Amino acid sequence: MRMAVGRYCSLRPVSNGHASRRVTFEAHDLAGFESAARKLGETLSAPALVLLSGDLGAGKTTFVAALLKSRGIDSVTSPTFNLRNDYAAGAWRAVHIDFYRLKESDSAFDLLPPDEDYSDALVFVEWPEKAPPQLLAPFGQKLQVNIALKADGGRSISWQSA
Repeated sequence: MRMAVGRYCSLRPVSNGHASRRVTFEAHDLAGFESAARKLGETLSAPALVLLSGDLGAGKTTFVAALLKSRGIDSVTSPTFNLRNDYAAGAWRAVHIDFYRLKESDSAFDLLPPDEDYSDALVFVEWPEKAPPQLLAPFGQKLQVNIALKADGGRSISWQSA
């Protein structure tokens, strides 16, 4: 089943036989991409861990920025060089981490300390495959977001519980 969402993208719920449901958006331009981010933002509540995967340049940071903007946080910047950005938003907060530049000698636990209270946080992790699995294990609500570039320059965005 496919439903049109605005004129920019389409929504396709996919059942894989499990309780988890995968949702896929096809975005043909930036407006559609941002629309997909807003749709996901409508479903999230703290605490949650959002794992973002995709090739370099797929738009992971742009996706997080659009999602957070739809929830009232306007000045989102890339955490590529400082690795972690924190944003306060009243009763909740956002933590945005990018593990792309993490070196083997760096401690990922400094970026996502296990003793920090995340009960009020939406935590976004780019390049989660570079993080030690035990770092992400304590989070109960996990969502996997995959962003793929398409030949026409658009994006395919899908998410499901991890």
